[in-house]
Amino acid sequence: MCQPTRRAAYAALFFYVHDGVDVVDQAGTELPDLAAARVEAVRLAGRMLSDDAEKFWTSSRELQVTVRGADGHLFTILTSVR
Repeated sequence: MCQPTRRAAYAALFFYVHDGVDVVDQAGTELPDLAAARVEAVRLAGRMLSDDAEKFWTSSRELQVTVRGADGHLFTILTSVR
């Protein structure tokens, strides 16, 4: 008996990054649910902060990761120094 193929709850999520320059996600990422998208967004922000820690302190001192699905904006992570 054939089982139906399960599709990801969020077939295409787009991670937009702003750290003084806008980076637009053209490809998208498939993730099973909103919880997985939240984890991936935090990991992405963490990698970016770790990889460019010196730049963070000398540029805009703000990192924003916005996650969007086909229906629009889901959430935004904002890291800043004030």
